[in-house]
Amino acid sequence: MRLRVLAFASLSFALSALAGGAAAGADDAAALLARHHAYVGWGAGDGVLQSARITFASAPAAPRPGASPDPLGDPDRRSVEVRRELLYRSRSMAYGRDTGQEGFTGNVVWRSNENGYTVTVRGRDARDELTADVIEAEAADRVPAVSRPGMTLEGKPAAVVRISPAAGAPADLYLDRDTGAMLGYALEPDDPRERSVVRVTAYAEFAPGKRYVSEFRVDGSRPVRVTRFEPNVPVSDADLHPPAPTPAWTFGAPRAVPITIALASYGGGRSVRIEARINGKLGRFLFDSGDGGIDLSAAFARAAGVKEVGRSAYSGVNGRTIPATAALVETLTIGGSTLRNVLVQTSQSGEPTGDDGTIGFDVLAGAIVNVDLDAKTFSVLDPAATDVRVAPGAYAFPIDLSEFHAGVPLKVAGNVLSHVWLDTGDDFFVVLPHELERHITAVTDGSIYFGGVDGVGDEPARCVRLNEIQVGPYRYQQAASCFATNDVFDAEGGLIGFDFLRHFNWTFDYPHGTVVLTPNNAR
Repeated sequence: MRLRVLAFASLSFALSALAGGAAAGADDAAALLARHHAYVGWGAGDGVLQSARITFASAPAAPRPGASPDPLGDPDRRSVEVRRELLYRSRSMAYGRDTGQEGFTGNVVWRSNENGYTVTVRGRDARDELTADVIEAEAADRVPAVSRPGMTLEGKPAAVVRISPAAGAPADLYLDRDTGAMLGYALEPDDPRERSVVRVTAYAEFAPGKRYVSEFRVDGSRPVRVTRFEPNVPVSDADLHPPAPTPAWTFGAPRAVPITIALASYGGGRSVRIEARINGKLGRFLFDSGDGGIDLSAAFARAAGVKEVGRSAYSGVNGRTIPATAALVETLTIGGSTLRNVLVQTSQSGEPTGDDGTIGFDVLAGAIVNVDLDAKTFSVLDPAATDVRVAPGAYAFPIDLSEFHAGVPLKVAGNVLSHVWLDTGDDFFVVLPHELERHITAVTDGSIYFGGVDGVGDEPARCVRLNEIQVGPYRYQQAASCFATNDVFDAEGGLIGFDFLRHFNWTFDYPHGTVVLTPNNAR
């Protein structure tokens, strides 16, 4: 799926959406930002640095004693950013392949996965990206700013300026009182769960008296260094466009395949299994709209002759990071339709499922998928040749795909969560964010250990039976709901599982940004 409309804005237009009125303390903030401007020697819109191509590399981890060389070769992890003032596109790579891209067009924040499927970023993530962009483009003096009490940052006294772009998140800039150099900044400084700190550790010059950040750390991670900085290079509109997807569908005549609705091994609830062929080998897969890609068991991948191309990792509902291997599938066939040249992940599953893997976002991204729980069929349809109709009583949810899942609003106890995932792989419960637990009064209805692709949780999750949850026009009463035991979801996220979804037939139309739920005959 690609963004269908890309209007590349001018700098003045982009800044107008971020600007606002002056605030108390703005004069002090203006003086501090002017000192910083004098230190770096340039600012947004002054013509000194109109564009750039920047190559970044993370400091490599120390090799483990006695570790064998990676048979897949040097990871060569790096990213290349092209920038035209506030407009940018950043491409991350490893093992000679894309691992994801992101950018800002002037009116849309976007991101792409390793297969080049692009989504519009919304909500908190978009606000954070916009503010970070303002800082990196040296446009902080063009948005509302106010001075804050000073502080000490790693032993250095720092002046603090709070910026509040109208369409972005607040951020505190930490400036050296003597030189004006930026020592770092904090996004979402007043939210301890969402706060992210970037520590600037070095500057370099691209011209006499003109400086750029040449090294930084994010939340204490390994340093990221600029290995090449090319100022004022040509950057066209095409250079700023999101990528085209690398996989391609060949759609045959619509042919439904049977599904099984089986007990899951994690929570004892039900979920959907389908048969598909990987490189011609038949396997059984969990259909999981909560999976941000496609995952294969290592054993099945070997049997199917899937080619390994690099190392990767993933996480699940328990927040653990699981090592995995990126691999290239030549063909994935469901019914009469085939997806070619798609990157997947392979790993040893954290919990035995009896399945050969999971089918998730990268199948849904470029096709229409219809799951009829009444007829027990699964269909893959061509979005260019399919007119999705909304039957009486059905509802077409506009979805937020920011995180490569279908996010919809959910209302519970007066709280509106803005991007709760419709998760067919969640075999039973509604899962609510940990942050919400202290705001909801309900009688405990047991506990459960969450299980998923990252194994079984270390701690039990508290579960309650809520009077009502509202999802779109549908009221879900006596909803079995559990609170996440960690901060894997932010305060606006969660999961809606099979216990709710089983009452509908599902049409996933990611190419047009909707999921249609049609009430069925479930009891």
